[in-house]
Amino acid sequence: MSETMILVVEDNPDNMYVLDHILTRKGYVVCQAVRGEDAIQQVRQQRPALVLMDMQMPGMDGYAVVRELRQSPELATLPIIAVTASSMPGDREQTLAAGCTDYVAKPINPRELLQLVEHYLKGERHGDNPDR
Repeated sequence: MSETMILVVEDNPDNMYVLDHILTRKGYVVCQAVRGEDAIQQVRQQRPALVLMDMQMPGMDGYAVVRELRQSPELATLPIIAVTASSMPGDREQTLAAGCTDYVAKPINPRELLQLVEHYLKGERHGDNPDR
C-alpha cells in the first residue's frame, strides 16, 4: 500500500480531470477507475491509501462497490470518501450507511476535499475532524 496513493473512481472525464489535478498538485499519486468493477479490482491489486468514490455511475454504482469492498475484513478500515452531486437531505446518511467513511458534494471545493483527504490519511476516523 502506498501511503500517498489515492484511487479516484469517477465516470465523468471532466470531474476526473479536476480531482486528478487537485490531488497531483498536492503530491499524491492518483490511480483512476471509471467503472465500479474496475474500482474493486484496483483496490484489491493496488491497495490505495484512500478512495474517492463517485456514487452515481452506470452499471455497478458506488453504493454497490462500497458494500462489496466492505465485505473484505482487510478493507474494513480503508477510507472511502463519497464524491457525489446528490446533496438532498438524507444523501449523506445514505452514503455513510453504505459503508463510506465520509462525504463531499459536487461541485468540489478543493480546500474541503484536501482537508478530508489529509484527515483520513493521518489515520483519523470519522467524527475526529473538528472542522466537519
